[in-house]
Amino acid sequence: MFDTLHIVATALLALSTGVLAAAVLRQARRISALGAALGAEREAREELARDLAALLECSRELGGRVRDQAARQKSVADRVNRIAQQVDGGAAIDHVERLLADGLGVEQIKRVCELSQGEAALLERWKKHRSAA
Repeated sequence: MFDTLHIVATALLALSTGVLAAAVLRQARRISALGAALGAEREAREELARDLAALLECSRELGGRVRDQAARQKSVADRVNRIAQQVDGGAAIDHVERLLADGLGVEQIKRVCELSQGEAALLERWKKHRSAA
């Protein structure tokens, strides 16, 4: 009976050892799969970090270009405003008054100053108004 019990215990021990070995093997495979998934996630995160760094650098470059363009645009706008102030401020009117005082006709002033037909008509009315005053 002792032999039978010994055989049964040995069989149970062998069976439990086999089940335990199978469980350890399955767990090792799971750990290996998790390690591979973790490695893939790490690579994806590093690639994302590189992409983000490239995007940030590009954004900085674009920001600098936008700032430069805004500065150039402001410079041009300032020059246009200065020219407009000179024209609106009377420099052109003073020039036309001098030409009229020198005896030039409206058609001659139109050619010299490169005036449009509307501007010439306005100049004609202004000349008549000046001579009437």
